[in-house]
Amino acid sequence: LIPVVKERTRTDYPQINRIDDHGVQWIELNRGCKRGCEFCHADPNFKTFDMPEIKSNRVQIVGEGVLFDKDILEKFRVLGQQKVDKKVVYYGLSQGVDFRLLRREIAEVMVKARIGLINSKGNWYKGMRIAWDMGLEYEFNIGLALDLLADVGYSRKYSMVFVLVNWKIQYQDCLYKLAKLKEWGVRIDDCFFDTTKKEKFPKFWTYEELKDFRAKARKHNQLISFNGYDPEITPQSRGKDENSGEDK
Repeated sequence: LIPVVKERTRTDYPQINRIDDHGVQWIELNRGCKRGCEFCHADPNFKTFDMPEIKSNRVQIVGEGVLFDKDILEKFRVLGQQKVDKKVVYYGLSQGVDFRLLRREIAEVMVKARIGLINSKGNWYKGMRIAWDMGLEYEFNIGLALDLLADVGYSRKYSMVFVLVNWKIQYQDCLYKLAKLKEWGVRIDDCFFDTTKKEKFPKFWTYEELKDFRAKARKHNQLISFNGYDPEITPQSRGKDENSGEDK
């Protein structure tokens, strides 16, 4: 049976502005996304916020459709000028940018303002996220966006591409996407549609496909992070493979 996608609604809540246990300040410049994609939980009623006071040297910016904000360039420029305790501030975009809205001017302002990625431990990286949620027909556009980000100074090694799985984009197509990410030298940030740790039931894929793709995605990121070296292959096991004449 094909599962029915239920209509999603979001409950309104105050503008996010908090500091987590790692000392990272979480803020919203805007909320939601105008696209209203069938698979996405983002609020289609896009809204913008005034600039909050920056209180930390590491700031995570929350927002799905951040580039829909007509004032986003000026907001990024202002953020880039902020200092806390006489030190510059490093920013992360938790949902990244929409490649369809990305322009060179925006990318140049972002990299100059130190807008990149902040991981779950609060560490900053000079990379950027984009999403390849839809079909393979966007391959060329994704490649162009990654080239643009690299050209203005973002690291391919620390950049990431969301790949939507457990959705109507088939398992085999997502494997093709993973192969392209290897070719482009960027990591994957795989996004499971409506699957939580407590819920093991698949939506549009089988559980075996979900498990296999997650394993392949994890291995892909290891190889990108370690420049093609597999950190799970110990010198001892590598020696055994060489002695046995087996290909690794």
